Amino acid sequence: MNYKLFVRQYCLPLVAFFFLMSSGCKEEDYAGKLGTSAKASFNVTKVQGKVNTYLLESTSQNAYRYQWDFGLNEGLKSGGSSIEAYFITKGTYNVKLYAYGEGGYDIATLPIVVEQDDFTPTLNNEAFKLLTAHAWKLDGNSSAPVIVGREANPAEYFGGGSLANCQLDDDYTFSFANNAFKVVYNAHGATFNGGNVNPNYNCGSDRSYESAFTFSTVVEGAGLATITIPNTPPTRFIGVTDVSSNNYRIISITANEMVLRSGKVSETVHTMRFVKK
Repeated sequence: MNYKLFVRQYCLPLVAFFFLMSSGCKEEDYAGKLGTSAKASFNVTKVQGKVNTYLLESTSQNAYRYQWDFGLNEGLKSGGSSIEAYFITKGTYNVKLYAYGEGGYDIATLPIVVEQDDFTPTLNNEAFKLLTAHAWKLDGNSSAPVIVGREANPAEYFGGGSLANCQLDDDYTFSFANNAFKVVYNAHGATFNGGNVNPNYNCGSDRSYESAFTFSTVVEGAGLATITIPNTPPTRFIGVTDVSSNNYRIISITANEMVLRSGKVSETVHTMRFVKK
């Protein structure tokens, strides 16, 4: 084999390759092309004349869109560069601002220390009074006690059907006592398993529980008020185990009937009809 020829044939392409890599191929600055990333920051000011209410004002740089998390396990709230946050109970809340810029987003966090409880507005709220007046159960006489879909089309994925036997005796009781909000779910021996619990869509073991919950008149999307319970399905849930999140909106409520919708506007929503037990 002609070694000199081999070197000439293979080394020249390699030299050309490394020349192209070093001179013609440059790493693209995609972030720079998109624009400047946001730098999140905000101020907190107590609102005079309003109990447990704070004004959150963004001081972010290069931001054009904002979302707020009040630290109440209610998820992100769309809003402008300023928004008021109200807290029912005392405690320390880690409030977050998500500031979005053309080149990316940034998160800023500040703690708000609330020194007193303020239950009066909630206890005087008409929806809360109706919610806590008695126990609730899914409406077994309805042809569509549970429907599933999107916010724009709540029955798009599932238009309803009859309840399983183990669902008919389930009940939920909401209460306020000793400065605490509590929800009690009583399965009476068996719980219906949704699509996230095996065996799917069958009666399973009893998943009764007691849990704290929060009640807020701040609603994103349709509804009169928002109920939020900590923890995630299927450990905690209202109505069915496979809800998208433990964020529930009271769409309507009377002394005898209530329509709850689980899930935020961007999630799959379960709309459930309850009646007085």
